[in-house]
Amino acid sequence: MSSETEAQSPAPTDVGARLRAAREARQISLSKIAATTRISTAALEALEQNDIASLPGGIFTRAFVRAYASEVGLDPEETMRDFVAQVPVEGSADGKKHYKPSPEHDLFQSQQRMAGTVLKLALVAVPVAGLLLFLGIRDAVSPEDAPEEPAVVEMTTAAAPLAVAPRVAPPPLVESPEPAAVAPQGPLAIVLRPREDCWVSLTIDGELVFSRVMRTGERESYDADDEIILNVGDAGAFEFAINQQAGRSLGGSGEVVTARITHQNYRSYVAP
Repeated sequence: MSSETEAQSPAPTDVGARLRAAREARQISLSKIAATTRISTAALEALEQNDIASLPGGIFTRAFVRAYASEVGLDPEETMRDFVAQVPVEGSADGKKHYKPSPEHDLFQSQQRMAGTVLKLALVAVPVAGLLLFLGIRDAVSPEDAPEEPAVVEMTTAAAPLAVAPRVAPPPLVESPEPAAVAPQGPLAIVLRPREDCWVSLTIDGELVFSRVMRTGERESYDADDEIILNVGDAGAFEFAINQQAGRSLGGSGEVVTARITHQNYRSYVAP
């Protein structure tokens, strides 16, 4: 009788509870799902608790929901849609993929706006200062303020021969060298090569390239003109190279990390 009641009871409307119930019904541990999907245990626990603040957001979170649902026998797409409806995930309202700017990116944008404001003020202030300086010099030098010429005193002395100073040739004119041209920045070259199976999302110049599990020994190479956004589901299992130089460690085992790499900061991602 109890089994019939359980079969007729509806699935939990809470998506996190639905995932946990399906997992417990199959007697699967979180650590086993983490080992299969390469998603950290902390991220799986956040899904069960609907804790969106502890998840990386956007397409990354939606991919985690699909992978978890598939492992416990639920429909991945239906579960993902229910999760988004219950706990809105950034970038899912219009069906488009959006990048959530990191604090470093916000600081960069703020510095750009500040530099633009200072440049505008300088363009206005320099002509005004030049005009004020010109008017000040013109008013300072006037016929009334000009110093009187000293009186000439005539003296009758024997005429002395005038010494003629030797003629000195002017120094040769040396042309100043033209400023060296600034070499244009080349592309940012990145090579992805995880040591173990690892969930990776890659965005090049604002366009999502892929978001999937990269397998052990797999290698992917890409070039970017301005910016690389790299999301890694297990930083301890991931290796990369940037501009033909080995990249530094992005974090520990099971740590979810987002890295924004540009021409200005790529050296900070190179291994020491």
